[in-house]
Amino acid sequence: MTDARPAARGAGVVRPGTPGTSGTPAAAGGDGPLALTGAAHPLVAALARRLAAGGRTVLALDERDPAEDVGGARRVRVDLRGPSLGRVLDREGVTCLLDATALPGGAAPRAREPGPPVGAAVLAAAQRTASVRRVVLVSTTGVYGAGPRAPSVRTEDAEPPAPRSGPERGAAEAEAALRGLARRRPDVATAVLRLADLVGPGLPTPLGDWLELPAVPAVVGHDPRLQVLHADDALEALALAATGTVTGVVNVAGEGVVTLQQAAALCGRVVVPVPGRLVVATARGLAGAPGGPGAVTAPWGDVERVLRAGRVVDTRRMREDLGLHPRRTSREAVEDLARGRGLVGPLSPGVRTAAVAPLAALAGAARGALRRAAAAGTARPGDAP
Repeated sequence: MTDARPAARGAGVVRPGTPGTSGTPAAAGGDGPLALTGAAHPLVAALARRLAAGGRTVLALDERDPAEDVGGARRVRVDLRGPSLGRVLDREGVTCLLDATALPGGAAPRAREPGPPVGAAVLAAAQRTASVRRVVLVSTTGVYGAGPRAPSVRTEDAEPPAPRSGPERGAAEAEAALRGLARRRPDVATAVLRLADLVGPGLPTPLGDWLELPAVPAVVGHDPRLQVLHADDALEALALAATGTVTGVVNVAGEGVVTLQQAAALCGRVVVPVPGRLVVATARGLAGAPGGPGAVTAPWGDVERVLRAGRVVDTRRMREDLGLHPRRTSREAVEDLARGRGLVGPLSPGVRTAAVAPLAALAGAARGALRRAAAAGTARPGDAP
Protein backbone atom coordinates (compact mmCIF):
# COMPACT_ATOMS: atom_id res chain seq x y z
CA MET A 1 0.00 0.00 0.00
CA THR A 2 1.12 3.51 -0.65
CA ASP A 3 2.00 5.85 2.20
CA ALA A 4 -0.26 8.89 2.12
CA ARG A 5 2.34 11.12 3.75
CA PRO A 6 5.17 12.88 1.95
CA ALA A 7 8.03 10.52 1.25
CA ALA A 8 10.81 10.46 3.83
CA ARG A 9 13.69 12.67 2.88
CA GLY A 10 16.66 10.62 1.86
CA ALA A 11 14.68 7.39 2.18
CA GLY A 12 15.16 6.14 -1.36
CA VAL A 13 11.42 5.66 -1.81
CA VAL A 14 10.08 4.67 -5.21
CA ARG A 15 7.68 7.42 -6.19
CA PRO A 16 4.10 6.63 -7.20
CA GLY A 17 3.75 6.23 -10.93
CA THR A 18 7.16 4.63 -11.47
CA PRO A 19 7.83 0.93 -12.03
CA GLY A 20 8.12 -0.96 -8.77
CA THR A 21 5.77 1.33 -6.87
CA SER A 22 3.92 -0.22 -3.94
CA GLY A 23 0.85 -2.04 -5.20
CA THR A 24 2.45 -3.49 -8.36
CA PRO A 25 3.81 -7.05 -8.69
CA ALA A 26 7.33 -5.64 -8.88
CA ALA A 27 6.94 -4.02 -5.49
CA ALA A 28 6.60 -7.45 -3.91
CA GLY A 29 9.36 -8.99 -5.99
CA GLY A 30 6.79 -11.30 -7.61
CA ASP A 31 6.93 -14.98 -6.77
CA GLY A 32 10.52 -15.45 -7.89
CA PRO A 33 13.43 -16.52 -5.72
CA LEU A 34 14.00 -14.50 -2.56
CA ALA A 35 17.50 -14.03 -1.13
CA LEU A 36 18.23 -13.35 2.54
CA THR A 37 21.70 -12.07 3.41
CA GLY A 38 22.95 -12.42 6.97
CA ALA A 39 21.46 -15.91 7.30
CA ALA A 40 23.98 -16.86 10.01
CA HIS A 41 21.86 -14.75 12.38
CA PRO A 42 19.25 -16.85 14.25
CA LEU A 43 16.47 -14.41 13.37
CA VAL A 44 17.23 -14.58 9.64
CA ALA A 45 17.46 -18.38 9.78
CA ALA A 46 14.00 -18.42 11.36
CA LEU A 47 12.76 -16.10 8.58
CA ALA A 48 14.20 -18.45 5.94
CA ARG A 49 12.36 -21.41 7.51
CA ARG A 50 9.10 -19.52 7.61
CA LEU A 51 9.19 -18.22 4.05
CA ALA A 52 10.37 -21.53 2.60
CA ALA A 53 7.55 -23.34 4.41
CA GLY A 54 5.13 -21.11 2.49
CA GLY A 55 6.38 -22.48 -0.81
CA ARG A 56 8.72 -19.63 -1.76
CA THR A 57 12.16 -20.38 -3.18
CA VAL A 58 14.50 -18.93 -0.55
CA LEU A 59 18.27 -18.59 -0.61
CA ALA A 60 19.95 -18.24 2.81
CA LEU A 61 23.20 -16.38 2.08
CA ASP A 62 26.09 -15.67 4.41
CA GLU A 63 29.84 -15.99 4.77
CA ARG A 64 29.27 -18.68 7.39
CA ASP A 65 26.88 -21.57 7.61
CA PRO A 66 23.71 -20.66 9.55
CA ALA A 67 23.92 -21.68 13.18
CA GLU A 68 20.28 -22.79 13.05
CA ASP A 69 18.22 -24.88 10.69
CA VAL A 70 16.87 -22.95 7.67
CA GLY A 71 14.21 -25.53 6.83
CA GLY A 72 13.42 -25.75 3.14
CA ALA A 73 15.60 -22.77 2.25
CA ARG A 74 18.83 -23.40 0.35
CA ARG A 75 22.03 -22.53 2.18
CA VAL A 76 24.61 -20.74 0.08
CA ARG A 77 27.96 -19.86 1.59
CA VAL A 78 29.20 -16.81 -0.29
CA ASP A 79 31.50 -13.83 0.19
CA LEU A 80 29.05 -10.99 0.80
CA ARG A 81 31.60 -8.37 -0.16
CA GLY A 82 33.02 -10.09 -3.23
CA PRO A 83 31.84 -10.49 -6.84
CA SER A 84 30.59 -14.02 -6.16
CA LEU A 85 27.44 -12.63 -4.49
CA GLY A 86 26.37 -10.90 -7.70
CA ARG A 87 26.94 -14.09 -9.66
CA VAL A 88 24.74 -16.05 -7.26
CA LEU A 89 21.92 -13.50 -7.46
CA ASP A 90 22.09 -13.42 -11.25
CA ARG A 91 22.33 -17.20 -11.69
CA GLU A 92 19.33 -17.84 -9.44
CA GLY A 93 17.24 -15.07 -10.96
CA VAL A 94 16.55 -13.50 -7.55
CA THR A 95 13.65 -11.04 -7.66
CA CYS A 96 13.61 -9.91 -4.01
CA LEU A 97 16.56 -9.34 -1.68
CA LEU A 98 16.34 -8.74 2.05
CA ASP A 99 19.63 -7.61 3.56
CA ALA A 100 19.81 -8.27 7.31
CA THR A 101 23.58 -8.08 7.78
CA ALA A 102 23.09 -5.11 10.13
CA LEU A 103 21.18 -7.13 12.74
CA PRO A 104 23.01 -7.06 16.08
CA GLY A 105 24.08 -10.19 17.88
CA GLY A 106 24.35 -13.71 16.62
CA ALA A 107 26.89 -14.81 14.03
CA ALA A 108 28.03 -11.86 11.95
CA PRO A 109 30.28 -11.77 8.89
CA ARG A 110 33.91 -12.12 9.81
CA ALA A 111 35.94 -9.01 10.56
CA ARG A 112 37.69 -7.43 7.61
CA GLU A 113 40.00 -4.61 6.80
CA PRO A 114 38.42 -1.13 7.00
CA GLY A 115 36.02 -0.53 4.16
CA PRO A 116 32.35 0.01 3.33
CA PRO A 117 29.81 -1.87 5.44
CA VAL A 118 28.70 -5.30 4.28
CA GLY A 119 25.23 -3.92 3.54
CA ALA A 120 26.60 -1.43 1.02
CA ALA A 121 28.41 -4.22 -0.84
CA VAL A 122 25.26 -6.38 -0.83
CA LEU A 123 23.19 -3.53 -2.26
CA ALA A 124 25.77 -2.88 -4.95
CA ALA A 125 25.43 -6.52 -6.04
CA ALA A 126 21.63 -6.20 -6.08
CA GLN A 127 21.87 -3.06 -8.21
CA ARG A 128 23.84 -4.97 -10.85
CA THR A 129 21.36 -7.88 -10.92
CA ALA A 130 18.75 -7.29 -13.61
CA SER A 131 16.21 -9.72 -12.15
CA VAL A 132 15.97 -7.92 -8.78
CA ARG A 133 12.73 -5.96 -8.44
CA ARG A 134 12.50 -5.41 -4.69
CA VAL A 135 15.09 -4.71 -1.98
CA VAL A 136 14.42 -4.57 1.77
CA LEU A 137 17.15 -3.20 4.04
CA VAL A 138 17.12 -3.98 7.75
CA SER A 139 18.42 -0.91 9.59
CA THR A 140 18.17 0.52 13.10
CA THR A 141 16.47 3.43 14.85
CA GLY A 142 19.99 4.25 16.04
CA VAL A 143 20.47 6.26 12.83
CA TYR A 144 18.31 8.98 14.45
CA GLY A 145 21.00 9.54 17.06
CA ALA A 146 20.19 10.94 20.48
CA GLY A 147 20.53 14.25 22.23
CA PRO A 148 18.71 16.86 24.32
CA ARG A 149 17.78 18.91 21.23
CA ALA A 150 16.39 15.98 19.25
CA PRO A 151 12.59 15.65 18.86
CA SER A 152 10.92 13.69 21.63
CA VAL A 153 9.44 11.35 19.01
CA ARG A 154 11.26 10.74 15.72
CA THR A 155 9.25 10.22 12.52
CA GLU A 156 10.42 8.62 9.30
CA ASP A 157 10.45 11.95 7.45
CA ALA A 158 12.91 13.47 9.93
CA GLU A 159 16.41 14.08 8.60
CA PRO A 160 18.64 11.92 10.80
CA PRO A 161 22.11 13.20 11.69
CA ALA A 162 25.17 11.33 10.52
CA PRO A 163 26.06 8.82 13.27
CA ARG A 164 29.66 9.19 14.35
CA SER A 165 30.50 5.62 15.27
CA GLY A 166 29.31 2.12 16.00
CA PRO A 167 26.82 -0.02 14.10
CA GLU A 168 24.61 3.04 13.62
CA ARG A 169 27.19 4.52 11.29
CA GLY A 170 27.32 1.34 9.20
CA ALA A 171 23.51 1.31 9.01
CA ALA A 172 23.44 4.94 7.85
CA GLU A 173 25.99 4.17 5.14
CA ALA A 174 23.92 1.20 3.98
CA GLU A 175 20.81 3.41 3.80
CA ALA A 176 22.78 5.86 1.66
CA ALA A 177 23.73 3.00 -0.65
CA LEU A 178 20.05 2.04 -0.94
CA ARG A 179 19.17 5.61 -1.93
CA GLY A 180 21.78 5.37 -4.65
CA LEU A 181 20.28 2.09 -5.85
CA ALA A 182 16.81 3.63 -6.02
CA ARG A 183 18.11 6.51 -8.15
CA ARG A 184 19.93 4.23 -10.58
CA ARG A 185 17.26 1.50 -10.72
CA PRO A 186 13.82 3.16 -10.73
CA ASP A 187 12.35 -0.26 -11.57
CA VAL A 188 13.32 -1.55 -8.11
CA ALA A 189 11.02 -0.99 -5.12
CA THR A 190 12.92 -0.28 -1.91
CA ALA A 191 12.04 -0.39 1.78
CA VAL A 192 13.97 0.28 4.99
CA LEU A 193 12.99 -1.23 8.32
CA ARG A 194 14.48 0.74 11.20
CA LEU A 195 14.26 -1.66 14.13
CA ALA A 196 14.32 -0.57 17.76
CA ASP A 197 16.57 -2.34 20.28
CA LEU A 198 16.00 -6.07 20.02
CA VAL A 199 15.56 -8.45 22.93
CA GLY A 200 14.65 -12.12 23.06
CA PRO A 201 15.14 -14.94 25.57
CA GLY A 202 17.21 -17.04 23.18
CA LEU A 203 18.70 -14.23 21.12
CA PRO A 204 21.98 -12.56 22.11
CA THR A 205 21.55 -8.82 21.64
CA PRO A 206 23.49 -5.83 23.00
CA LEU A 207 20.59 -4.48 25.08
CA GLY A 208 19.74 -7.91 26.44
CA ASP A 209 23.35 -8.49 27.45
CA TRP A 210 23.46 -4.99 29.04
CA LEU A 211 20.44 -5.82 31.20
CA GLU A 212 22.01 -9.14 32.17
CA LEU A 213 24.99 -7.47 33.86
CA PRO A 214 25.11 -7.86 37.66
CA ALA A 215 24.24 -4.15 37.83
CA VAL A 216 23.11 -1.83 35.01
CA PRO A 217 25.29 1.23 34.35
CA ALA A 218 23.46 4.54 33.83
CA VAL A 219 24.46 8.19 33.54
CA VAL A 220 24.14 10.09 36.80
CA GLY A 221 20.88 12.04 36.99
CA HIS A 222 19.24 10.49 33.92
CA ASP A 223 16.64 7.78 33.37
CA PRO A 224 16.18 7.57 29.57
CA ARG A 225 13.05 6.37 27.81
CA LEU A 226 13.68 3.39 25.55
CA GLN A 227 11.68 1.46 22.98
CA VAL A 228 12.21 -2.27 22.78
CA LEU A 229 11.28 -4.76 20.06
CA HIS A 230 10.75 -8.43 20.86
CA ALA A 231 12.47 -10.89 18.53
CA ASP A 232 9.15 -12.52 17.61
CA ASP A 233 7.73 -9.18 16.48
CA ALA A 234 10.92 -8.41 14.58
CA LEU A 235 10.55 -11.71 12.72
CA GLU A 236 6.98 -10.80 11.81
CA ALA A 237 8.12 -7.40 10.52
CA LEU A 238 10.80 -8.97 8.30
CA ALA A 239 8.30 -11.46 6.87
CA LEU A 240 5.75 -8.74 6.10
CA ALA A 241 8.37 -6.58 4.40
CA ALA A 242 9.84 -9.45 2.36
CA THR A 243 6.48 -10.65 1.04
CA GLY A 244 4.54 -7.37 1.03
CA THR A 245 4.55 -4.15 -0.94
CA VAL A 246 5.47 -1.48 1.60
CA THR A 247 8.07 1.03 0.40
CA GLY A 248 10.08 3.76 2.06
CA VAL A 249 11.29 3.99 5.63
CA VAL A 250 9.32 2.26 8.41
CA ASN A 251 10.10 2.49 12.12
CA VAL A 252 9.51 -0.81 13.93
CA ALA A 253 9.22 -0.87 17.72
CA GLY A 254 7.08 -2.24 20.50
CA GLU A 255 4.28 -0.01 21.73
CA GLY A 256 4.99 2.27 24.65
CA VAL A 257 8.29 2.93 26.34
CA VAL A 258 10.24 1.58 29.27
CA THR A 259 12.79 3.58 31.21
CA LEU A 260 16.21 2.18 31.95
CA GLN A 261 15.36 2.05 35.67
CA GLN A 262 12.19 0.09 34.94
CA ALA A 263 13.95 -2.30 32.56
CA ALA A 264 16.69 -2.96 35.10
CA ALA A 265 14.13 -3.59 37.86
CA LEU A 266 12.18 -6.02 35.66
CA CYS A 267 15.42 -7.98 35.26
CA GLY A 268 16.08 -7.83 39.01
CA ARG A 269 19.05 -5.51 38.59
CA VAL A 270 20.06 -2.37 40.42
CA VAL A 271 21.21 0.68 38.46
CA VAL A 272 24.73 2.02 38.99
CA PRO A 273 24.86 5.78 38.26
CA VAL A 274 28.26 6.82 36.91
CA PRO A 275 29.60 9.78 34.89
CA GLY A 276 28.76 9.48 31.22
CA ARG A 277 32.31 8.89 30.08
CA LEU A 278 32.63 5.92 32.40
CA VAL A 279 29.52 3.93 31.46
CA VAL A 280 31.24 1.61 28.97
CA ALA A 281 34.27 1.07 31.21
CA THR A 282 31.94 0.32 34.13
CA ALA A 283 29.98 -2.16 32.02
CA ARG A 284 33.16 -3.95 31.03
CA GLY A 285 34.26 -4.12 34.65
CA LEU A 286 30.90 -5.55 35.70
CA ALA A 287 31.01 -8.07 32.87
CA GLY A 288 34.27 -9.44 34.24
CA ALA A 289 33.04 -9.57 37.83
CA PRO A 290 31.80 -12.82 39.42
CA GLY A 291 28.43 -13.61 37.93
CA GLY A 292 29.05 -11.36 34.93
CA PRO A 293 28.90 -12.57 31.31
CA GLY A 294 32.65 -12.04 30.86
CA ALA A 295 32.25 -9.57 27.99
CA VAL A 296 29.79 -6.88 26.99
CA THR A 297 29.06 -4.89 23.87
CA ALA A 298 27.75 -1.37 24.25
CA PRO A 299 24.12 -1.44 23.05
CA TRP A 300 24.49 1.90 21.28
CA GLY A 301 27.36 3.49 19.39
CA ASP A 302 26.95 6.74 21.32
CA VAL A 303 26.13 5.23 24.69
CA GLU A 304 26.48 8.40 26.73
CA ARG A 305 24.00 10.40 24.61
CA VAL A 306 21.37 7.64 24.57
CA LEU A 307 21.67 7.07 28.32
CA ARG A 308 21.08 10.78 28.81
CA ALA A 309 18.30 11.51 26.32
CA GLY A 310 16.81 8.15 25.32
CA ARG A 311 15.20 7.54 21.95
CA VAL A 312 11.53 7.16 20.93
CA VAL A 313 10.14 6.83 17.39
CA ASP A 314 6.73 7.13 15.77
CA THR A 315 5.27 3.77 14.65
CA ARG A 316 2.19 4.81 12.68
CA ARG A 317 3.59 3.53 9.37
CA MET A 318 4.44 0.23 11.03
CA ARG A 319 0.78 -0.33 11.87
CA GLU A 320 -0.94 1.25 8.88
CA ASP A 321 1.42 0.47 5.97
CA LEU A 322 3.49 -2.53 7.05
CA GLY A 323 0.49 -4.05 8.85
CA LEU A 324 2.42 -5.00 11.98
CA HIS A 325 0.77 -4.81 15.39
CA PRO A 326 3.41 -6.05 17.85
CA ARG A 327 2.17 -8.67 20.27
CA ARG A 328 4.40 -7.35 23.05
CA THR A 329 4.88 -3.81 24.29
CA SER A 330 8.33 -2.51 25.17
CA ARG A 331 7.76 -3.43 28.81
CA GLU A 332 6.41 -6.88 27.98
CA ALA A 333 9.42 -7.57 25.77
CA VAL A 334 11.74 -6.90 28.71
CA GLU A 335 9.58 -9.03 30.99
CA ASP A 336 9.83 -11.94 28.55
CA LEU A 337 13.60 -11.44 28.35
CA ALA A 338 13.83 -11.70 32.15
CA ARG A 339 11.68 -14.85 32.23
CA GLY A 340 13.47 -16.53 29.35
CA ARG A 341 16.97 -15.86 30.65
CA GLY A 342 16.06 -16.52 34.26
CA LEU A 343 17.11 -13.04 35.37
CA VAL A 344 16.27 -12.79 39.06
CA GLY A 345 17.61 -10.31 41.57
CA PRO A 346 16.64 -8.20 44.57
CA LEU A 347 14.45 -5.93 42.42
CA SER A 348 12.65 -8.65 40.45
CA PRO A 349 8.85 -8.24 40.64
CA GLY A 350 8.42 -11.74 42.13
CA VAL A 351 11.10 -11.12 44.76
CA ARG A 352 9.56 -7.79 45.72
CA THR A 353 6.10 -9.34 45.97
CA ALA A 354 7.39 -12.15 48.19
CA ALA A 355 9.22 -9.66 50.38
CA VAL A 356 6.25 -7.40 50.98
CA ALA A 357 3.61 -10.15 51.25
CA PRO A 358 4.09 -10.67 55.03
CA LEU A 359 3.97 -6.90 55.60
CA ALA A 360 0.82 -6.64 53.49
CA ALA A 361 -0.79 -9.45 55.49
CA LEU A 362 0.17 -7.76 58.77
CA ALA A 363 -1.20 -4.44 57.55
CA GLY A 364 -4.44 -6.13 56.51
CA ALA A 365 -4.80 -7.79 59.91
CA ALA A 366 -4.18 -4.46 61.64
CA ARG A 367 -6.83 -2.73 59.52
CA GLY A 368 -9.30 -5.52 60.34
CA ALA A 369 -8.61 -5.16 64.06
CA LEU A 370 -9.11 -1.40 63.89
CA ARG A 371 -12.42 -1.83 62.08
CA ARG A 372 -13.63 -4.33 64.69
CA ALA A 373 -12.53 -2.05 67.53
CA ALA A 374 -14.31 0.90 65.96
CA ALA A 375 -17.44 -1.17 65.50
CA ALA A 376 -17.33 -2.34 69.13
CA GLY A 377 -16.90 1.23 70.31
CA THR A 378 -20.05 2.37 68.56
CA ALA A 379 -22.21 -0.46 69.89
CA ARG A 380 -24.88 0.65 72.41
CA PRO A 381 -25.87 -1.23 75.61
CA GLY A 382 -28.71 -3.64 74.90
CA ASP A 383 -27.85 -4.05 71.20
CA ALA A 384 -27.91 -7.66 70.02
CA PRO A 385 -24.42 -9.15 69.74
